[in-house]
Amino acid sequence: SHLGKKSQAASREPPVPAMAVPALKGEARFSPTALWAIVGVSLLLLNGVRRLAPIALQPFSRGLGPLGWAAYVASGLFFAYCEGYRGFQMKFSPLVVRRALLLSGPQPTHRHIMAPAYAMAFFHATPKRKRTSCMLIAIMISLVVVVKRMPYPARSIIDAGVCVGLAWGIASLAVIFTQAVRTGRAPEVDPCLPA
Repeated sequence: SHLGKKSQAASREPPVPAMAVPALKGEARFSPTALWAIVGVSLLLLNGVRRLAPIALQPFSRGLGPLGWAAYVASGLFFAYCEGYRGFQMKFSPLVVRRALLLSGPQPTHRHIMAPAYAMAFFHATPKRKRTSCMLIAIMISLVVVVKRMPYPARSIIDAGVCVGLAWGIASLAVIFTQAVRTGRAPEVDPCLPA
């Protein structure tokens, strides 16, 4: 029949090729949505610093003994390395920047609106990456609950370290994103997109 011939012809038509997304090929291109993703994630981290900083700075008004100050400095160094350098600079920040740059190309509207969550791989990511992102948030919330119950000066010492780590994370996001846009090369990390 005429209808059958039309459907056969339609089935032989080649599929419409998807528009290329520059960051999938390792290219980096600035876009307002990519910037929104980075700014949104940075504001989330900055909110953590804003909430913890008053407690972290209490030793400067209430005082600490020599061992307390040693622990205070050690906490800052520990979190700078473990949370800031290893956690943010080497893993989280490159992933966030890589995924943010994917938004420079054609994407569904909801990904543009929820760019920070997309960049952090809470959706449109591999199941493993989504689990990892959710687990990290759950661990952070649990730590906040536990640390809030600690007396002075233990809470101030730990909060100071966390503030250092978060500040390092904010700085690493800004540096990695700026470098990627300036050089035109996205971070060489797996964006963990679903198959």
